[in-house]
Amino acid sequence: MKKNLLLYGVFLCALSLSSCSGNTKNKQIDGSVMSVESAGEVMKYYDTSLRVLKDLVNEDSIRAVLGYMDKKEAADLLPLVSQPVVAVQDTMLVAHPGTYFSEEDRRNLEDNYTRLFRSVSAFYENYGTYRLYMEEKGYEKDNYALADKIKKEELLLSIALSEYKQVIFDILSPMVEGAKTVLTPVKKVK
Repeated sequence: MKKNLLLYGVFLCALSLSSCSGNTKNKQIDGSVMSVESAGEVMKYYDTSLRVLKDLVNEDSIRAVLGYMDKKEAADLLPLVSQPVVAVQDTMLVAHPGTYFSEEDRRNLEDNYTRLFRSVSAFYENYGTYRLYMEEKGYEKDNYALADKIKKEELLLSIALSEYKQVIFDILSPMVEGAKTVLTPVKKVK
């Protein structure tokens, strides 16, 4: 009886371990499973993502905005930074990944791009509000509370932008590696 219970326990542990490891195998893309057409689409999506992320999350612009807002005294010139413009077809492509991604990866990419787009808009809208307020009212003592509030929001948004960008790269990395394997011709050993 004790042996049967022990064997049953070992069986349940093995079953639970195999079910847990099954998901990680499904997330990894085996180059031999992906078609050449799908691999080409993955690479097209990846290249478009790189372009969109480079334009939307411009570290120099973000640094300029945060650097200016961090100053405590008035400045004659507010840095003129506007929201980046990205081609509509590029944003549509990255916001709606194709069926060459798994359902989970598509959902995660859609969610992260949606959040990224909202955060980028909020970042530049906040800065626009800050600029208007500072140009109209100046940096008087009463304005510190509003300035500090906007500055904190901008810092949080800049961190969120960086995190969304990293998550998108983390989702795409295994797919891109699989696609590169499929698209790289095998060299014959002589």
